[in-house]
Amino acid sequence: MSTATTFPVTQLELAAISGGELLRFPISFAEYWDLLEKAEYRIDYYEHEAIAMSYENEAHSEMVTEFSHLLKGIFPRTDLQYKVHNSNRPIYIQECDQVVFSPDGSVVTQPPVYFEYRPGMTAETTPFLVFEVLSKSTRKYDLGEKLPCYKKIPGLQYILYIDLERPSVTVYERQGAHSWMDVEYTNLEAAFDIQGHTLRLQDIYLNVF
Repeated sequence: MSTATTFPVTQLELAAISGGELLRFPISFAEYWDLLEKAEYRIDYYEHEAIAMSYENEAHSEMVTEFSHLLKGIFPRTDLQYKVHNSNRPIYIQECDQVVFSPDGSVVTQPPVYFEYRPGMTAETTPFLVFEVLSKSTRKYDLGEKLPCYKKIPGLQYILYIDLERPSVTVYERQGAHSWMDVEYTNLEAAFDIQGHTLRLQDIYLNVF
């Protein structure tokens, strides 16, 4: 199968056929990495399908940028134990049968441990925290398919879901090897802790609501 003729490469090509929704296309693991190298947009690999992220609107982009900034206050560049990444860094989940996800953002333990498909093409394997910004087009996928796989990553401690449509942040925190506690915060006056640092909803949703 040739990715050049069976799957869009540019943002414009994707928008023309996706209608703003997720686009799924059967593809092999090898073909996925070939496409990932060429495509202008984010792509996941799940159950032998490439899953293309639709065009990122301004609100989604601003939320991802601002929350990443808040995380950098908790995990600064001078902290050699962790590094904050944006959505350009994919995460390989061996425990979920060759799954590759590109979360909206992540904090990865250092030194990095990479899955290397080929020289120059790698994915992270040791996320400490991942976050996703929920939108109409991704909500079902983020919660129904990505969440169970995230929970299988041994070293992952936090999974955060930030809702774009209303003030709502759900924090999943690992309690043991196979158990998680989740709490949803819906009041702009509410706050929660990550690694002993407080994050307030009013800061996360600054100028949004």
